[in-house]
Amino acid sequence: MLPENIDTGASILENDNTQINLVRWMHQCELMKRYYQAEVAFVVQQTALGFEVIVSSINDSRKYLAGTVYPADLSLFNRLSNNQPDGTNIDFSGQNIPLPNDFASARNILSRPLHWPDGTVFGCLCVLNTQGDESININAFMLEPFQILLQQDLALLCQSQRIESLSMRDRETGMLNHYGFIMMAPRQLNLGRRFGAHAGILLFELTPTPPALSVIEHKHTRLLGNIIQDTIRTADIAAHYNQSQFVVLIFIDSERDLNHIVMRVKKSLKQQNGLLQLDSGSAFFAPESSAKLAPMLALAKSQLRSQQAHTQDDPNSINFNHGLS
Repeated sequence: MLPENIDTGASILENDNTQINLVRWMHQCELMKRYYQAEVAFVVQQTALGFEVIVSSINDSRKYLAGTVYPADLSLFNRLSNNQPDGTNIDFSGQNIPLPNDFASARNILSRPLHWPDGTVFGCLCVLNTQGDESININAFMLEPFQILLQQDLALLCQSQRIESLSMRDRETGMLNHYGFIMMAPRQLNLGRRFGAHAGILLFELTPTPPALSVIEHKHTRLLGNIIQDTIRTADIAAHYNQSQFVVLIFIDSERDLNHIVMRVKKSLKQQNGLLQLDSGSAFFAPESSAKLAPMLALAKSQLRSQQAHTQDDPNSINFNHGLS
């Protein structure tokens, strides 16, 4: 199974993937072109828009350039991408195969399919117009090392994305953790401001109610996490901020909606576990506001009873939210 942040329908040219070395891919295309004495060698990815050329060897025709997209219903690339792993060599002479205009002078194509680590089709590796008297008998054996190299790079990309995702996720609840919130929330807030959206920060804290409940357990934080995720919308950012606290960057119609959401979360929690006590704090961002996330989070945090008690015990204490802006 691929990581959830890997979109197989998006071109890898659209993302800055340090695990994908496109210069090395291009050099490999050059080697394949020379080995088979071909016109051009190129890598095609099946995307949501169609079949896109990712890299190609240098050629004088100015065709098959990176970013060139062929229709998704093109039978040739569908056939090549869904072929057996050992590939194929197709002779176009005497065959009625629908070809794009770029292939008007094509005589034959040598190809091997490419796959993501879970077996999903990535695309194909193609070598066009191989030379020699016995070109039709040439097989795709020498494409195998390049095929393996490309698929290893795709596997490395997925592994890196999976590790990054895990490092930003709280293992206990599956939500973003403190680091994930620091990474995601400022970007989402800036995006919301561009569209004139009202936003707010909600901070929830679970507190024990001795003697009936003296310790907050994992099952309690999972319960609150689920309630919060069921309450907010897709555009909102929620995180398990620390052991007992959850933070939400939420987009709303007006400031009074913050209180409505807090009451909804508290009501749901009470219905599912009446022993749990939930404290909360909030802060509001007007669309024209230039306030940064860190001081607004600090404002919401200062409203928590636990924070007020801590401040009274140590009036000189200062809490910085490192990394938030």
